[in-house]
Amino acid sequence: MASIIIGLTGKNAAGKGTVARILSQNKFIYHSLSDSLRDELKVLGKDETRENLIDIGNKLRIEGGPSVLADKMISKLNSTGNHIVDSIRNPFEVNSLRENFPLNKFILISVDADARLRYDRLCSRGRIGDSDSWKSFVDQEKQEENNNDPNKQQLSKTMSMADYSIDNSGSLEDLESQVQKILSNL
Repeated sequence: MASIIIGLTGKNAAGKGTVARILSQNKFIYHSLSDSLRDELKVLGKDETRENLIDIGNKLRIEGGPSVLADKMISKLNSTGNHIVDSIRNPFEVNSLRENFPLNKFILISVDADARLRYDRLCSRGRIGDSDSWKSFVDQEKQEENNNDPNKQQLSKTMSMADYSIDNSGSLEDLESQVQKILSNL
């Protein structure tokens, strides 16, 4: 397999991190667009809540354009080896990566699962900033899915751009099998 970049998109707690771990075990180098957001929140002295991550991402997109998070990542992806880019949430980020890396070099994978299952996973992982109720989980998801402002998250549009889609409603073994099948196709 030639050097490749796999982008990950998907809904909250769908299993993107688990897919990234599987890819890391296959010698992919991990990067996340959310890392720059977390760094920015630390500089500003703000808590790492999902709301703050979304707000700072929107602010950076307004200041630097809707693809700014991916644009900042490009230089890291030009190194040798295979790479993972996690937390892609805007179509302009996908377009930036596709423009900078030729066909078959950048592949986008969408990860999804049943909403209740994702909420249960979210509750059990205990990550800082995760929703603390079903209602806030659903409300945040609606906020992330569709927005007419190109500088905000547009998860539904981004997921529709995927080259491969994974349904992570099953077991870990099912997920690993789906990832290995994608890797064998590359």
